[in-house]
Amino acid sequence: MVDITVKIGGEAGFGIMTTGLLLGKIATRSGYHAFEYSEYPSLIRGGHNVIEVRISDSEIYSQKSKVDILLCLNLETFNLHASEVKDGGVIVYDEEKIAQDKIKKTAGNISFVHVPFNRILQEQKLPTVMLNNIALGVLMHLLGADLEILNNLIEENFARKSREIIDKNQTAAKVGFEVSQKSLPQGSSVKLTPLKDALPKMYISGNEMIGLASIAAGCRFYVAYPMTPTSAVLHYLAAKSGNSGMVVKHAEDEISVINMALGSAFAGVRSMVGTSGGGFALMVESVSLAGITETPIVIVMGQRPGPATGMPTWTEQGDLLFILHSGHGEFPKILLAPGDMEEVYKLTLEAFNLADKYQTPVFIIVDKYIQEGHQSVDKSKISEFKYPVDRGKLLSQEDLLKISAYKRYLDSPDGISPRAIPGMENSLHQANSYEHLEDGHTTEDAGERSKQVEKRNRKAATYLKQDFQMPRIYGDDNAPLTLISWGSMKAPVLQAMKESASHKFNLLHFNRLWPLDREKLKLLLSGLKKTLLVENNSQGQLGQLLTMATGVEFDEKLLKFTGRPIYPEEIIAKVNSIT
Repeated sequence: MVDITVKIGGEAGFGIMTTGLLLGKIATRSGYHAFEYSEYPSLIRGGHNVIEVRISDSEIYSQKSKVDILLCLNLETFNLHASEVKDGGVIVYDEEKIAQDKIKKTAGNISFVHVPFNRILQEQKLPTVMLNNIALGVLMHLLGADLEILNNLIEENFARKSREIIDKNQTAAKVGFEVSQKSLPQGSSVKLTPLKDALPKMYISGNEMIGLASIAAGCRFYVAYPMTPTSAVLHYLAAKSGNSGMVVKHAEDEISVINMALGSAFAGVRSMVGTSGGGFALMVESVSLAGITETPIVIVMGQRPGPATGMPTWTEQGDLLFILHSGHGEFPKILLAPGDMEEVYKLTLEAFNLADKYQTPVFIIVDKYIQEGHQSVDKSKISEFKYPVDRGKLLSQEDLLKISAYKRYLDSPDGISPRAIPGMENSLHQANSYEHLEDGHTTEDAGERSKQVEKRNRKAATYLKQDFQMPRIYGDDNAPLTLISWGSMKAPVLQAMKESASHKFNLLHFNRLWPLDREKLKLLLSGLKKTLLVENNSQGQLGQLLTMATGVEFDEKLLKFTGRPIYPEEIIAKVNSIT
């Protein structure tokens, strides 16, 4: 059985993240499952960057706390993470940076591999940016992996560069491989021999998956102002815009972002914006505008620790209630929170159909943990998933010509009114931020106001009847303890279930957070034997929402708000302490 974690640390600007990304791709192309988690400060150069890649021959869901191989590109990595290396593990270091007395003080049965990184750069006349390829060469030997796979990846990554640059990167990898061979000939205890008959996989991040799904959904306008952890959606879609036909815009600020998107959506184009908490704070007035004009829009909300700037490059689930109550006034909105890469793809597709059908804002709520982390995904789970585009009550020219007087805000039984693209014959109507009559003209009449409020609210009831899905239970339905989570916390809980010897618990996971079927949920929650709420925030926001909706309280809570995700070992320890 293969289950190994490699942690790589060093300063920003020296390819730490690229090293982890390529290692994950190497494992994936060899047929293995890989999961990557990174930590870094809000700095371009300097600071402490670390990335860990977990590799297994069976499906994995999250990172783990103990490390098999620690690759130290600076002293800080050794000081901070040497204690995480498990008994029998390996530490790669440069004795020019880490003194021998520190090595001797390291506890446990650990092997040490000395790699003179800086001396290699000087002797081979390589630039400092190629340090990461030396490191990858070292790892290829330690893991018993085929160096040719790395050479092929270097060819791909530098396809637009000169032959000289490609050769130098491959030389760096080869020298690292050879130095590691001399220092620890036997390598590590794990060998990444390519697996036969493994299903083809892609190694992809949450942000890339959002971008991929939005293209498949027919989104043709994406606009954003770069903000961690959602910036990579902008980068991905900009790179794909030539082939996708999508207009991708980097606007001057978040107010412009959402108003540009509402304008394109009003014109009939599927539109999406991406942001994080501080940027979304600037958008909330226009979220309300989308509510009263009944304009479909998809909003990617990437969470990170607040308040204010907070910790920009770390993770948290602290914005659920902010999103739920965003936009002044009462109007329906739909909140989706995918828990893994497959759900990211499927719920992004669904978000566009729901936005069009209910003519309202739909949120894809994610966080740095799932957005910037990479994971191996079976290609068939994505390529074989078919989700036909549904534009809802979007009228054609033929439909409009059959109507004597077009009423954009028609008081319909399901709350959804017919929508037309501006410029079409017989589609004239007024659209602004005021309360209105059915034809869009402004009104302050009490009866007309009540009619439009009730009409908009009926959309939520229609959604619950036609599109809402109850949260899924993973594991034994009759388990004595049920863990309740949402969004990205699905990953560590499932990993904890897999690794727990006792099997004393199951998981109730929410990826559709609003609207909620209060009666069905009350029946479900009140029937659970014992509950443990697992959230990456300090206030248990899903718990608050569910209690508000159903009146059901929860027995225990595991809340973490350090900017780091919850680890499976922390979940298992909590379960053992309360059972």
